[in-house]
Amino acid sequence: MAFAIQWTGPLGPATTQRRDSAAEALKSAMELLGNGYTEVVIAHKDGKLYAPADFAEFYRDTIK
Repeated sequence: MAFAIQWTGPLGPATTQRRDSAAEALKSAMELLGNGYTEVVIAHKDGKLYAPADFAEFYRDTIK
């Protein structure tokens, strides 16, 4: 399953990171938040956007 990480940085919105697993997507999103980026969301292939905390709750059974 593929996920895209989207965020807002100093130059505006960006979508450049793609991750194959839920765990990798959450880790990347949390790192972006830790680096000061805002509006970090994880996009699922069905088009739904999740804040990292919501994503962790929704995918808790697959994140180890």
